[in-house]
Amino acid sequence: MRILFMGTPDWAVPTLEALVDSDYEVCAVLTQPDRPAGRKKRMQASAVKQWAIDHELMVHTPENAGSPQTLELLKNIEADLYLVCAYGQILPQSVLDLPKKGCFNLHFSKLPKWRGASPVQAAILAGDSTTGVCLQRMVLKLDAGPLVAESEDETIRSEDNSESLGHRLSLMGAKLVRRILPMLLKGHQSEVAQNEKNASFCRIIRKEQGRIDWVEEDAQTIERKLRAFTPWPGIHCFGPDGKRLQLLELEVVDENSEPGYVQQGLIVGTRKGSLRILRLREEGKKEMDAASFLNGHPDYYGFVFQ
Repeated sequence: MRILFMGTPDWAVPTLEALVDSDYEVCAVLTQPDRPAGRKKRMQASAVKQWAIDHELMVHTPENAGSPQTLELLKNIEADLYLVCAYGQILPQSVLDLPKKGCFNLHFSKLPKWRGASPVQAAILAGDSTTGVCLQRMVLKLDAGPLVAESEDETIRSEDNSESLGHRLSLMGAKLVRRILPMLLKGHQSEVAQNEKNASFCRIIRKEQGRIDWVEEDAQTIERKLRAFTPWPGIHCFGPDGKRLQLLELEVVDENSEPGYVQQGLIVGTRKGSLRILRLREEGKKEMDAASFLNGHPDYYGFVFQ
């Protein structure tokens, strides 16, 4: 049996590794093209591409998964089954119809909850207590296909950010694929339709979403937002001089004051409750703790973040 894998970030690598360790042939890997990264914007291959090349797998990086050229490429590969994990492109029906065993997607939530591009971040933002991974047969409607397998529940810890939670879910996903893959290839899996009434949705995260709204967001929400948006895009506000402040560590404080008002100890009021800023980075400067920062910025006392 020939398997084609589609994936892009490091979260997808454990699943690809699980496929390579199986008794089946990984005939090709599709991943996103190289993109500029870092301050110098140097072209960088995806984590999946790097891993695949290191393990001598055939790799393709089409710009458009739905183009006629990509469709012709996939026809020539002649895979029996497609397995997708965080690929980053929507597949058209013409692609979904190609493999005789079907297309299956590993999703980092318990569907139908958090359909979409950012389920790990969405679970942290919402204050969910648990999450998990599931495998679904792909249909044209986003993340709406029938479920063929799901993991046990995974507790979302109070210290979790999207990086730590996503890493654990990636390992759970690889474990799930190892268990279900033989049944998929034999066509022996059961399929359960999702309950549309329970569906919730999440979108691609944009950099501008990291700005803090001290008036509309409460302390708990901002603290969860920091964890959800770590390592990217982070959360920020702007100081008296207009410079961007990246907030790196916060502590919820059980007291109320004017939203955005900076008190002693770098405690800032929100819509409800306050936050103590423990670590931060001023634009163009290195990371600092609150005490060191305040030694050089006495003008922050009494300032109101907008």
